[in-house]
Amino acid sequence: MTPRMPSHDADLAPTFRDFVAALGAGDPRLVERFFLPGEQTLLGRGGGMVVGFAAIVEAVRADPLPAIAGLVQSHLREIGPDGTLITVTHRAPGGGRGLMTLLWENTAEGWRIASAHVDAPVPALDPRIWREAGTPLVAPQGSGVLDGLRLAVADVIGVAGHRSGLGSDAVLTEAATASVSAPVVEATLEAGAALVGLAQLDELALGTSGAGPVGMPLNIRAVDRIPGGAMSGVTAAVAHGQADIGLGTDSGGSLLVPASYQGLFGLRTTHGLVSTDGVTTVAPSLDAIGWVGRDLATLAAVADVLLPEAGHREPDEVLLARSLLELADPDVVRAIETITERWDSAVLPMRMIDLPRTTVEGWADTFRDTRQVEAAAQYGPWALAHQDDLGPEAGAVLRAGRAVGADRGDAVRRAQAAARAAVAELIGNGVLLVPTTATVAPTRDLGGAAGRRGRQRTSLLTGIAALGGLPTLTLPLATRRRLPVGLSLIGPVGGDHALVGLTRRLLAGGVPAFA
Repeated sequence: MTPRMPSHDADLAPTFRDFVAALGAGDPRLVERFFLPGEQTLLGRGGGMVVGFAAIVEAVRADPLPAIAGLVQSHLREIGPDGTLITVTHRAPGGGRGLMTLLWENTAEGWRIASAHVDAPVPALDPRIWREAGTPLVAPQGSGVLDGLRLAVADVIGVAGHRSGLGSDAVLTEAATASVSAPVVEATLEAGAALVGLAQLDELALGTSGAGPVGMPLNIRAVDRIPGGAMSGVTAAVAHGQADIGLGTDSGGSLLVPASYQGLFGLRTTHGLVSTDGVTTVAPSLDAIGWVGRDLATLAAVADVLLPEAGHREPDEVLLARSLLELADPDVVRAIETITERWDSAVLPMRMIDLPRTTVEGWADTFRDTRQVEAAAQYGPWALAHQDDLGPEAGAVLRAGRAVGADRGDAVRRAQAAARAAVAELIGNGVLLVPTTATVAPTRDLGGAAGRRGRQRTSLLTGIAALGGLPTLTLPLATRRRLPVGLSLIGPVGGDHALVGLTRRLLAGGVPAFA
């Protein structure tokens, strides 16, 4: 794909195409053909800089620029009357993606590169994304609507012949090899998907940043920001183009939050509607199977495979609560209001509802307590024996869960039952629109105190669907700064297919999904 050139750059288009072709072919005279002669010409690569045309010629002869297999995204900006800046992401021949930024100058000899910054491609099988992978790891077991699609599975889901590490080296060391695959894996393979591999995640699926055992994957849509967790590996695999489907679990945003941060479509299914057999869950009463994709068509194809045909439930209204919007930052609210302020009542009527913040905070407390208690019960003796192996985030959750006595545990379960009933009554047969996250993805240093407050506000939003056991679809939008953020559609029990259909109607009506 060649960037669309403004009128004054019309002559640049064929030169740029020739440059891309030469780079792909490994042309040994690439620098002489396309770079600007002179002492101020620059080439940045591999963390270093080469200055001057002659030095660049020698450097590239000794170590050629990485070849490319095709362009993925591009952005062009005019720099005065005789300059154009082009930034592109590209596919590498061996897989993965790279980034180039080129400053072109219009000279008497034609367009030439005055400055270039060329990043080495992110590896196709980045260990921060993949715990184990192949080409493929498991071949399709049948043919169907998922033919030709590549599947990433979170390393909490069993795959025959492989171990599940749960984001922990200590767990992986002791794990037994699965004799059979989880039903969700079997179904996708039988429908034609090829399993690329098992993807990394936060330790024991209890983290929120996306930092797995060997580091934090790159958020390809916002490279200075975190990918989000706990399901960072499957979401990053899809965002990087290394998989088409990312299959995981969601207890309270563990899949949909990283989908929002990375500009992906994501679906959390109705609790219990899709089998979690062969899946290690953090909190069995909260966890639901979910998946992500770069487009709605892929999300819908997986839904056709994994969701039952019977029992579709069509909503009759859309609900909006001002108190939930007010939990989000202004740039997130503005992105969502591009939809809500132009809502077409022919799609579904919209109704404003009153939901006190104190009620939402109470639900969030109940969600937190439930998750802590059930996680401590799930990992129980193993966690006690491996306290020294646990990281700070997982360790804090499990310690808090163990501290809950039997009497308080009963109170937590009663509060959860009451909250589930209240959420169901609130939503009825409608679809509640809420920000998927209160903020865009925090910076990779996690943003200090402001970042903590943002994550706390996000937790108020993500616990609603989990407590209610409700299906949720996150639709990727963009802020004015072109940062990804999600809009969640929370539907009634069994309304999973209806959420896909509603989102399809929104996109057909011109909703600007992140791209």
